[in-house]
Amino acid sequence: MNKRIINLVVLICIGYALWHSSEAYALRRQTKKVANKAQVEAGVAIPNASTAVEPNLEDITIDFKAKRQSVINLVERAKKYLEDNSLDEACRAFTHTKSFVDGELYIFLFDMEGVCFAHAEKDLLWDNMKNYRSEFGRLIIEDIITLAKAGGGWTNYQWNKATQTAWIQKVVKDGKTYAMGAGYYSHSKEEAVINIVKAAVALFDVVKTRGQAFAEAFSDFSYPLGKFIIGDLYLYALDFKGTLMAQGDRPQLIGTNVWKAQDAKGKFVNQEIINKLKETNNGVWVSYTSKRALKHAYAEKVQDAQGNFYAIVCGYYPDTTRNTAKELVRKGYAYMKKQGKTLAANEFTDKANENFRYGDLFLVVHDMKGVCVAHGGNPEMVGQNQYNERDEDGRYYVRSMIASAQKNGSGWETFKKNKSFEAVYFEKVDLGVESFIVSCGLYPISKQETTSLLVQTAKSFFDTHERKEAFSEFVQKNGRFVNGDLEVFVFDATGLCYAYGDDYNLIWSNLVNIKDDNGFKFVEAFITATMRGATKLSYKLNGRTKIAHLDTISKDNKRYIIGSSFYL
Repeated sequence: MNKRIINLVVLICIGYALWHSSEAYALRRQTKKVANKAQVEAGVAIPNASTAVEPNLEDITIDFKAKRQSVINLVERAKKYLEDNSLDEACRAFTHTKSFVDGELYIFLFDMEGVCFAHAEKDLLWDNMKNYRSEFGRLIIEDIITLAKAGGGWTNYQWNKATQTAWIQKVVKDGKTYAMGAGYYSHSKEEAVINIVKAAVALFDVVKTRGQAFAEAFSDFSYPLGKFIIGDLYLYALDFKGTLMAQGDRPQLIGTNVWKAQDAKGKFVNQEIINKLKETNNGVWVSYTSKRALKHAYAEKVQDAQGNFYAIVCGYYPDTTRNTAKELVRKGYAYMKKQGKTLAANEFTDKANENFRYGDLFLVVHDMKGVCVAHGGNPEMVGQNQYNERDEDGRYYVRSMIASAQKNGSGWETFKKNKSFEAVYFEKVDLGVESFIVSCGLYPISKQETTSLLVQTAKSFFDTHERKEAFSEFVQKNGRFVNGDLEVFVFDATGLCYAYGDDYNLIWSNLVNIKDDNGFKFVEAFITATMRGATKLSYKLNGRTKIAHLDTISKDNKRYIIGSSFYL
């Protein structure tokens, strides 16, 4: 009798195991099926789960030449619609329908006094925004109106904490003139550089108009914690004789003459900048080699009340990538293993030594207690214990890196510094009785990488804060988790929405059955695909393919999907 019972129990256990296994297999097949459907419908290759932890973000590219043409086409179509319809009907169509929405692109309309007649941000309607200033102090709407009066064209400015590039046209309706436009966010360093320089020029002109000392503007350009330092971008300014008036990276150089400064190939960089500016009233680009890497610099000229000219310059390194950051860390690792702590720390920290630099990339070394041993960006940090220091999102960034290094030996961490996301690669170095962490951080140079870092930062914030506090931050219109057209969304595993940027109407709605333009249930796909971990999926909204970067996190015994997305 006992033997029969035992056999029966064994059979039941085996049957349950087989059933459970087949259910898990079916779930895996459904996960793959949903993810593959997302790929097929939008025609975008998505990495496997095994590669999604560190996706190759360069695989997906945005055709910004085509994007610019789409902006022009949208404005021209809206202009024609306004000509053929009443102002009221046109503004209704621009603001309350999707007829003039193309992906993330939308129409805005201002009269010549600066009153907003149409805008995707509906809370701006009827506001007189002529005196509205960006965070840099630039009069954005006034500049748009001025450009429209001059016949229109391209401009860029800071909006929602990112650089927006817009096409502006003058339109006339019922005898009145309006400024019409549409814009896009490239999240590229090239356009961010132009925006920073133009903002600095605007500040210089304000100081000039007020009759203030120009040293105030130059001081703002050089202040290391100021608004003109974004990520690894900074300004420098010099008079037309080559004397540095401002330097955001190395302020100790202010007052020195750099007229004869040469790059590694013998190019007199500042002479070329100034000579080009003498021939035009527009901005100029100069390319040269700096710290072993190619650098593109953009410059515009300003003139003070006494007639003296100055060049305001900002540059970026187009070739710094995750791979170059890794290579630099591994080079530092090998050197430190061979030469030891003291010599390596001196070499890494010395700004005149370019062996352990590549463009804006440099090495930082911490011991396992958080003490900074070497710092290629700021020698003053050496000797400081940074274990309890937080980034701009309140995260203990050194402590977090130490914990990851102790667990995994190497990897990537994401932080928020200088008003931008930073991806940091690190490796643990064992030197006998002591261990250290060699790291290198880079700031994103593409929209797709910015999206990925936004999700990683949001996940870290959610992990270290109470749920209600995290959701509150995610939905703030101008909060820390909004960057241009990028925002954070959060669902639970049933599809219930807790945050979707500043779209408050979606909160507490279950969106599991919501469909994209092709009838694809993309939220359901998010939920299923993230069971494998971090991944990317594509879908189609507003006539455009959209790429979502997704991750998952468990909190208070509940699984959440955190993501952000961008339009191709």
